[in-house]
Amino acid sequence: MTTWKSFLTRAISALIALAIIIGLYLSLNLTGLKIAVAFAMVMSAWELLGILFHKEQSQFLKYLFLALASVVFAATAASLSVGSLAYSLAAIVFAISVLWSRHKEGHLEEMALYQSKAALGLFYTGLLPAFAFRILDQAYGLSWFIFLLAVVFAGDTMAYVFGVLLGKNKMMPNVSPKKSWQGSAGGLVGSALAGYLCWHFLLDQYPVSALVVLALIAGFLGQCGDFFESLLKRVADVKDSGKIMPGHGGVLDRIDGVLFASPVVLTGILILSHLSS
Repeated sequence: MTTWKSFLTRAISALIALAIIIGLYLSLNLTGLKIAVAFAMVMSAWELLGILFHKEQSQFLKYLFLALASVVFAATAASLSVGSLAYSLAAIVFAISVLWSRHKEGHLEEMALYQSKAALGLFYTGLLPAFAFRILDQAYGLSWFIFLLAVVFAGDTMAYVFGVLLGKNKMMPNVSPKKSWQGSAGGLVGSALAGYLCWHFLLDQYPVSALVVLALIAGFLGQCGDFFESLLKRVADVKDSGKIMPGHGGVLDRIDGVLFASPVVLTGILILSHLSS
């Protein structure tokens, strides 16, 4: 009973978030969705601070990370080529800042670890959200953005249901104890079905086989994104990234799969657009 009560809480929370996103789109069109992506990026970066740097005392380094992640996101959202430069420069700036602010303490391994975490964080919450932003600027951008969210969230929902009903064999119990192979298979079925429905209603100008395959790949990467965030939280001994979404946790808990799936969906869009031109 508790499991299904948790599922109901998650569903209501997700519907509220969906209503907000739809309201932004109806009010501001694609700009509203871009605002939602930008907000999710900032919240995710803030939550990641609590996971990667929860023991760090320096407020300067924390806010510097948040500022640099925002710069990487904005630059990549404007241009993919500029984004790679922005990421490199941001990682360098942070590395130099750690060197100059922490060298007197003499903890060299901690300094190196801190810089490694920052490079990972800039990639995770700076670069990856920008790919979802870039999808909105492509031809049929709204349809592709719906495809991205539908594939990941349908996969997540079906994985939960299949896991509760049939889950016996655990995938990575040391990383995420509740996730099973049966749930993962159900998640892929959900992603494939979402991909097919998106083809039927939104993207029928492309081959159905291409969209279903892309949905399966994106769904699989979405599941990997969930495991990746679980790994980060387990290492940091943190249950949820935040509390903004009841039943889900933080924004990062909700979009971890979207972050991993967005680059492959954008790649698929670029390939399909090239082949159809």
